[in-house]
Amino acid sequence: MRNLSAQSQKGFTPILVILIMAAMAGVAYLGYQSFTTKTTPSQNTYQQTPQKTPPRSKAPGIVIQVVAARGIDLKTGEAVNPASQFSKTDKAIYLVLTLKNPKVGTKFEYTRYLNGKFLDNGNLTMKKANTNNVSFDWTLKKPGATHLAGNYRVKVYTNGVFEKETTYIVQ
Repeated sequence: MRNLSAQSQKGFTPILVILIMAAMAGVAYLGYQSFTTKTTPSQNTYQQTPQKTPPRSKAPGIVIQVVAARGIDLKTGEAVNPASQFSKTDKAIYLVLTLKNPKVGTKFEYTRYLNGKFLDNGNLTMKKANTNNVSFDWTLKKPGATHLAGNYRVKVYTNGVFEKETTYIVQ
């Protein structure tokens, strides 16, 4: 009987090896299928419709005009000597906003750029009804002080929404 069990074990060993190899081949095949499924699009792919970008805030239309000037009329607030070029030694540069029906509490802001780089910003809030003009100014306060030379761009906003822009040069 010993001979029979030794013989059956010898016959069993190749079958066991074949089964193990078949199992490994099956695992390798499933791994390959899994990899190719992840890297190639399936036939059931759908095209996603692009999301529409919500519209940007609409300008309220309160700022009718923006001009740079050398002065302002103290009674009306209108620009005096509007200009697009200034000297480094001009005492003041004014940015005058001409307005249409602003309400008390309306906030006006500016962002100023020099040669394409952010320089400064500021704001004011309407305190008086029936005002047609408001202004920002950059005044030289110390003797011998000068404005920085270059190309300026000023963007104006009403309650945080872009309205208008203007440019001027200081030489």
